[in-house]
Amino acid sequence: MKFKYTITGIDCPNCAAKLASMIEAKEGIDTARINFLAERLTVESSLAEEELLATVRRTAKAFSSDIEVE
Repeated sequence: MKFKYTITGIDCPNCAAKLASMIEAKEGIDTARINFLAERLTVESSLAEEELLATVRRTAKAFSSDIEVE
């Protein structure tokens, strides 16, 4: 399924690409794309939404404590 979230606190497009790669590397996540300008994260995953959101938030916080995913 495809899920879309608002993601804030990313400093640059390069950081967005790195974070998307980190998220995409997690088990159960097929693709992850971050639109830096629109502050949107799109994830395709077979995980339940609660588990997916928890995984994305943990990964984002490990990357930078300033990042919020809603």
